[in-house]
Amino acid sequence: MIDTISQSSLIGNAPSLSANQAAENNSQLKMDDFLQLLTSQITNQDPLEPMKDTEFISQMANIASLEQMQQFTQGFSKFADSHGEMLAQSYLGNHVKINNGIKEISGRVDAVEKLEDGSIRLEVDGESYDPKDVSRVQLAGNKEL
Repeated sequence: MIDTISQSSLIGNAPSLSANQAAENNSQLKMDDFLQLLTSQITNQDPLEPMKDTEFISQMANIASLEQMQQFTQGFSKFADSHGEMLAQSYLGNHVKINNGIKEISGRVDAVEKLEDGSIRLEVDGESYDPKDVSRVQLAGNKEL
């Protein structure tokens, strides 16, 4: 069956993608790809041993389930990113203690910046720090750390 599919006309007419598009697609099988593969499979099946309809239904259910899980994962990833941004913004104006492995500093968070690569940085006393290095947060009205 695999030999038959690989010899199908769909393989020979595969659309060409740029390197960026190919990386973006990340080799994920989408519903349209699955339907093309299924159509090719039906077209090239052995007439003496045709596929059963239950196999089609099972394959479609599996691909639909996979697609929903991928969408859920992407949505959860976006949620986690936005949660991290909100947490970093909550440091603004508060006193923090930061230990980045090289030195330990404490001071007030003057700014929160989102860089072009999507990472978040905290500005304390004119220096930029990663929010994951924060070991303590104290309200601005309380005695400084």
